[in-house]
Amino acid sequence: MVFGMRRRELIAAALLVGAGLAARPASAQAAPLRIARPLDLVALPLVVMQHEHLIERVAESMGLGEVKIAWSAPAGDPLDALAKGETDLAAAEVAPFLIAADGDTPPQVRAIGALAQRPYVLVSRNRTIRTIRDFGPKDHIAVPALKTSGPALMLEMAAAQEWGPEHYDQLDRFVVAQPDAAATDALLSGKGSIDAHFSRTPYADDELGDPKIHRVMDSFDIAGPHSVTVLATTMRLHERSPELCKAILAALQSADDLIAKTPGAAAEMFAATVKDQDIPLEDLSDMIGDPDLAYRAASAGIMRLAEFMHQVGRLKRQPASWQDLFLPEARDLKGD
Repeated sequence: MVFGMRRRELIAAALLVGAGLAARPASAQAAPLRIARPLDLVALPLVVMQHEHLIERVAESMGLGEVKIAWSAPAGDPLDALAKGETDLAAAEVAPFLIAADGDTPPQVRAIGALAQRPYVLVSRNRTIRTIRDFGPKDHIAVPALKTSGPALMLEMAAAQEWGPEHYDQLDRFVVAQPDAAATDALLSGKGSIDAHFSRTPYADDELGDPKIHRVMDSFDIAGPHSVTVLATTMRLHERSPELCKAILAALQSADDLIAKTPGAAAEMFAATVKDQDIPLEDLSDMIGDPDLAYRAASAGIMRLAEFMHQVGRLKRQPASWQDLFLPEARDLKGD
């Protein structure tokens, strides 16, 4: 696979970023750095980091010595694995991350950076449903998990905006928990009770390819542009090696730059890593280049979601700012 001069220039830029962050040498970890990343477009920066060995290269340029990385797909709840010390970093959906970061007891969960910014899309095959006011007793909206998934919370935010804060749960009676892949199959087949699905790329793209299915709204309509996942870790990693945390953030930013400048190359990296994906490379490149999909280490819209979760009792405390949820190394990013 050849990406030409552009790829080499981007990797060189990654090394320069890492060198610029260097402060003092630190010894490399004896054990590999364990990173749980799903093989999903939401974790594309991690796939690029793995494919191009960006953490290792940046760490070496910072004088941290050899850093070994053990990449894996999460076998269960990535935040639970973090809490149990089974992994060092993990891609985590924003809403469950906020709940984990709200805890008082160690290990304190924080984010190194955001991974992806993109909307959840609410679609329906019931042609009478044009707004959320049109859902009736026979309708069922599939979301990945009740109450704590991004789509479930966005529906509650939409209800609070439409009917008032005290009626934030107005749509809850229509919501059912179903994995995205199964919900897409059900919606496309037209069998069963599912007639709406609130999900993300590529599920929403597949659904909207069917002329019987239409878009109702997306989460950017509700909350504005927002991050959907973060690269989460615990303060124990930061206490052990703050310089390594700097290297990881620099590698993440370099991966974001590579994706933005060469989405075709990023698509090839993703396809090379996810062996069984059946999305044509051209379509994959188009998805990655979608203007609504942005890979940025800076957080977006996290405080809007945190404020709502605090109002409805899902968070005990409302963070004063998004910086409270991130490691110190990320706090100079232009987030919200």
